[in-house]
Amino acid sequence: MLSLVILVSVLTLANTAANDVQKVSEIPISWVNCSTWTDQLSIEKVEANQWPPKRNELLTVSVSGTAKESFIYGNYNKTIVYRGYSLPSITGSLGDLGVTLPSRPGPLKMIIFNSTIPEVAPAGNYDIYVKASEQDHFEILCVKISWEL
Repeated sequence: MLSLVILVSVLTLANTAANDVQKVSEIPISWVNCSTWTDQLSIEKVEANQWPPKRNELLTVSVSGTAKESFIYGNYNKTIVYRGYSLPSITGSLGDLGVTLPSRPGPLKMIIFNSTIPEVAPAGNYDIYVKASEQDHFEILCVKISWEL
């Protein structure tokens, strides 16, 4: 009988704890679509593996949406801004963001940030600007993500 009472108590506590856990997808990420009206990707969702970012932990941020056109190739430019000061930009091919090229119109997901926040990262406000353009230099997307460390 005592075992049954303990089991019921443990299950009740486990259920309460499970209900208190918030899914990462439910945590609001501070982001802005900085694209122009000619952008080639309608951004529908920005997701992260954890939010807010933490030192010494991997942060992966992805953007999902609907591509309006096909892309044969393209490039991105990623800039991290700390307290208004830009760090050196990172540039590369759309393939580096997990995009299979050539792409087709329809659902598209890009991993726009995938890095461990270093222990020595100073506290403060951070912004990441990611801009991508396709082979004809038309903007695919521009997204700004902000957080405080």
